[in-house]
Amino acid sequence: MRPKGFSFVELMVVLVIISLSLTLITPSLSRFLRMVELKGAAKKVSGILRYCRSEAVNKGFIYQVLFDSDLRRISVQSKEPSETKKEEEVKKEGDPSKKIYTLPDGIQMRKVDVASIQNGSELPIIEFYPNGGSSGGSLLLEGQSQSSFKIEVHFLTGMVKIMGVESLK
Repeated sequence: MRPKGFSFVELMVVLVIISLSLTLITPSLSRFLRMVELKGAAKKVSGILRYCRSEAVNKGFIYQVLFDSDLRRISVQSKEPSETKKEEEVKKEGDPSKKIYTLPDGIQMRKVDVASIQNGSELPIIEFYPNGGSSGGSLLLEGQSQSSFKIEVHFLTGMVKIMGVESLK
């Protein structure tokens, strides 16, 4: 009659199999998490661009999105005449010129292409107009694993779209 349970050797074999499978899975899991973070950043940036287009149409003012590749941040400002701005709106919504989004660590802005650099700023700017159009442009967000997403803003319609770019390795 054999005793119930597992022998020590059987338990060790199971532990070795589990540790080997974890060793093989961990690198692909970290690569997957970096890709998810990059995709999330691309969606956040495209959301900011879509928000600015919507606000320009709804409020009737020009909205600008400034891209600072060195500091890895995106800022939003409106070209709203200061005398028409009500204090209640500023308190309720916050000042649009103070909205800044910093990209997560490990994600870089590459190839920021805009129609022209405007208002004497050294930073590339995409403007959204009250008629729904924009100055147009594109930018490339690149992650640590050399994978990237391209975000394009159509100059005529102001529509924003995200395109996955093949790995650069």
